[in-house]
Amino acid sequence: MTLSPQQFSICIPSDWTQPLYHFGQWVKEGLIVGCTYYPSGSKAAYQYKQIWRYDVLCDVQADAEDMKCLLESEITPLTTVELTNIIQDEINFHNRRIGALSKQLNEVQQS
Repeated sequence: MTLSPQQFSICIPSDWTQPLYHFGQWVKEGLIVGCTYYPSGSKAAYQYKQIWRYDVLCDVQADAEDMKCLLESEITPLTTVELTNIIQDEINFHNRRIGALSKQLNEVQQS
């Protein structure tokens, strides 16, 4: 689920580097569900040579155990075609779920 700026926003301090990716964004590695900022000069920023790390859910149908924490340099954006295919697959999945639930509701109402 992607939240629009009208529904949800995060203010990033002006002295932080802006993240390249955002919550709910699909990338080749999966769905971005979180991120962590390591301030410049911190031990973590020195260790990772980068300040943003992203929590990526590799399989949205699985549980959170299939999550990876990746650096920006380890993330690959999707092409327009790839993103379109993922979105269409999500729409098809939810349409099938709606169809199954509608069928169950009709059966309950008829009994």
